[in-house]
Amino acid sequence: MGPSSKFRHIQGSVRHRDTHITNLKALNLTTPGESDGFCTNAQRVAVPLSTPGGQIAVLELSKPGKISDTFLPTVQNTVNVADLCWDPFNPRRLAVAGEDAKIRVWTVPEGGLTETLTEPDLLLQGHTEKIYSIRFHPLASGLLVSSSYDLTVRLWDLGTGQEVKVLSGHQDQIFGLGWSPDGKLLATVCKDGKVRVYDPRKSTAPVEEGPGPGGHRGARVVWVCKGEYFLVSGFDSNSQRELSLYSVGALASGPLATTEGDVSPSTLIPFYDPDTSLLFLTGKGDTRVCIYEIVPEQPYFLECSSFSSQEPHKGLTFLPKTACDVREVEVARGLILTKTTIEPVAFKVPRVKKDFFQDDLFPETAVWWESSLSSSDWLAGSNGKHRTIKLRPSDMAPVSEAPKEVPVKKYMPSSYYLEEKTDEQKKDELLSAMVAKLGNMDDPLPQDGFEGVDEDEWDD
Repeated sequence: MGPSSKFRHIQGSVRHRDTHITNLKALNLTTPGESDGFCTNAQRVAVPLSTPGGQIAVLELSKPGKISDTFLPTVQNTVNVADLCWDPFNPRRLAVAGEDAKIRVWTVPEGGLTETLTEPDLLLQGHTEKIYSIRFHPLASGLLVSSSYDLTVRLWDLGTGQEVKVLSGHQDQIFGLGWSPDGKLLATVCKDGKVRVYDPRKSTAPVEEGPGPGGHRGARVVWVCKGEYFLVSGFDSNSQRELSLYSVGALASGPLATTEGDVSPSTLIPFYDPDTSLLFLTGKGDTRVCIYEIVPEQPYFLECSSFSSQEPHKGLTFLPKTACDVREVEVARGLILTKTTIEPVAFKVPRVKKDFFQDDLFPETAVWWESSLSSSDWLAGSNGKHRTIKLRPSDMAPVSEAPKEVPVKKYMPSSYYLEEKTDEQKKDELLSAMVAKLGNMDDPLPQDGFEGVDEDEWDD
């Protein structure tokens, strides 16, 4: 038996229907398979629609329930959506990559949409072909990265609305990209069969590259274990889904470890929680969410319980850690997109002492929704770091300080002790017990003390 995860019995459950957003219609299911398909932050969710004009529904999480049949205010993107994401440092700013090789940046009014938005705040132009994916920088405000079918990766400063870097080196379609947690490096996975790492401030060419997935289908990349490793979810040469772990600084030697998945056409989209090192994996059209704990030594992948939904889902994203109910030992909360609903799902770890705060599962968490430097500072060479906060409620004591329970001494039945003795010993003990019950055989019997009758006193 190898090592096991303390999260191995994690349980996923859809929250009460009162928390669902229902009556969602006309979903756009044409976003690339590597795109999350919809996106969320702590306040709202954005969902592309298939209605004309590249419309995007923006729904407030604080207002669950049935969507009106008569009027739904939207963002009018004018072209079909390829990818979209919320600015982590501004919950009202939404970046949308369109199929016309342009990125539009929108600002949702305070309190949510009340009328259709038709004019973006920014229009970013530079790519010559369809954009595939976009990602905000994890630390620097107003810094966005995009990849395109034109085989380039471009960095944009939203403060100036200008392109500031163009990264080259890809020989085919760029499937996915991801920032390292410290925001210094950028990893990509490409259809040309390679994974690459860039240091955008030092070079527009990759600083490291190595062999990627063997299959020529979609893939995604996500950084894990404090940025010392990254994971690629892709396909092998037989179109079987697989998950590979790479060590930064040793890409040329290939993945450290690979675990195989099932055969399915949809790309596995990974979501990583740095607090628990849990990886959640699912694909569009799947019903199952696989969960692993990622550890930086053998066997690297510790499999945990999976979660299954009642019907195939169209996407899964996760909310900030502050959305979790730590009193119920909820370590992650996601949103599942179905054909007509958005449903919160809670992932909890079973624990006995739930009246204590489980500090072994909830370390201090990074406040990643606050920037630590500006885009200009980062481009000039500065680095930032997120501050952290404690999730323990003031009225809960940590489980690490809970009083130790005194073990109860267990008394075993006599048969337990007899079984440890030889047959001869058992016979002796049984005989001794019988003698003790009957009395000592050497003692005189009671009748021996009675006085007898003389013979002449007998009647003839």
